Amino acid sequence: MLMRLKINTFIPLIVLLVLAGCDPMAPQPTPQVIIITPPPSSTPVSTSTPTPTHTPLPTSTPDATATPTPFPCETDGGTMLAFDEFRSEIAGENLRYRVYIPPCYLETQKRYPYAILLHGQGSDEKQWDALGVDDALDQGIRLGALAPMILVMPYTGSIANRDPFPPDPTYEDVILDELMPAIERDFCTWSDRDHRAIGGISRGGFWSYSIALRHPDIFGIVGGHSAVFAENNAPPTSNPLDLSLNASFLEEANLRMYLDNAASDIAGTELEVFSSRLSSRGIPHTYIIHPVGDHSDDYWSAHVSEYLEFYAKSWPHEVADLPTCLDPSP
Repeated sequence: MLMRLKINTFIPLIVLLVLAGCDPMAPQPTPQVIIITPPPSSTPVSTSTPTPTHTPLPTSTPDATATPTPFPCETDGGTMLAFDEFRSEIAGENLRYRVYIPPCYLETQKRYPYAILLHGQGSDEKQWDALGVDDALDQGIRLGALAPMILVMPYTGSIANRDPFPPDPTYEDVILDELMPAIERDFCTWSDRDHRAIGGISRGGFWSYSIALRHPDIFGIVGGHSAVFAENNAPPTSNPLDLSLNASFLEEANLRMYLDNAASDIAGTELEVFSSRLSSRGIPHTYIIHPVGDHSDDYWSAHVSEYLEFYAKSWPHEVADLPTCLDPSP
């Protein structure tokens, strides 16, 4: 069962797969493919209804108390902070990270939701910045289209590529036992599962899903953008493909899950298997296949606003609705 996706008009073409039968181990309902085109200009905001002049909204509401300025300061954008020294005792290496804080973060004294965004293999903690994530978030906050949030972009180092899994120290341990405690100590975060997200690109998408599927009490939201899953990539207790098939707690986990890839991306083969297994168990998730693009920065950059929209979907857009830093996190 695939969660219905709100289609934005700026997406030229999206293919949503409701996959329930790709996995030989699953029941055999036929996959349903829905192709959505950008509502053919048959409805050009039909000039048949040019009657807003009926109610000229008496000039008593001039620009309706300008909601475009939800912040109590004039800062136009957020700030990217670089933490170039973060020695991981678990990994035995420097796992530096970057943090985006939203406009007026200091002035508001509010607790912000946050998302941990992991880069792909062969890249580093600057990848999301290079994709324009800060510009997209600045614009979204300015327009009131995105909730203000903190973004945490760590360097995953060699530990994330060596494939160590329990009982050895793992990259999951770095995230849960070192990075998150540092972020929640040094920043005013809204620290519960519903206001924490984790997502990643390619190899980072694998780690995001491996961690979130095993710890839905810590992360309520997870995204994988061209995530690379493979049958022998990890032991069954840590492999998203195995967890999607047999983790008994997933039906009750209430995880918001998002997956996407370009149609020509080879990573899509295993993502379809993953989605099929979830579907056969009736576990809601969103899986999008875009017709254009490949396994590249150009593809991810084109969709970075959609990723942010997914992570922040249920988070407050108004600063006034955020909890205060003066109290412990709810």
